[in-house]
Amino acid sequence: MNATAAFLADAAQVQGGKLYVHGGGWDTIYAGSEPATHPTMALVLLFRVEYSEALTDMPIEIQLLDEDENPAGVQLQQKLNVGHAPGSKPGTPSFVPQALTFNMLTFPRLGGYQFRILAGAKELASVPFRVSALVGA
Repeated sequence: MNATAAFLADAAQVQGGKLYVHGGGWDTIYAGSEPATHPTMALVLLFRVEYSEALTDMPIEIQLLDEDENPAGVQLQQKLNVGHAPGSKPGTPSFVPQALTFNMLTFPRLGGYQFRILAGAKELASVPFRVSALVGA
């Protein structure tokens, strides 16, 4: 399994196997004070699951880390289990979209953060971003 896309958006959801993204691809949250609470954000992921990996439980872990790689409040663990699409030929990979929404996420200080996406010990993706001071604040 690999991550073929990983980014932040204002909002995202999966319907009918498709990703619907609003305001995607940003890397900075502007805050007037510390700690900073962001009202809503989505972590958008697209996994490529190889044909041979289908029908097995694949562990996924998502961590929010600060710039020193310390935990920053989010740690999710789940298992991904994907079947073969109807009519797919042996060897054909599946693409699995995921959208995780975080409401009222608080960042203790300004600086760099990242969402790290792991499958077991393998890092599939890292989504870096910054929480920066609002100019004039």
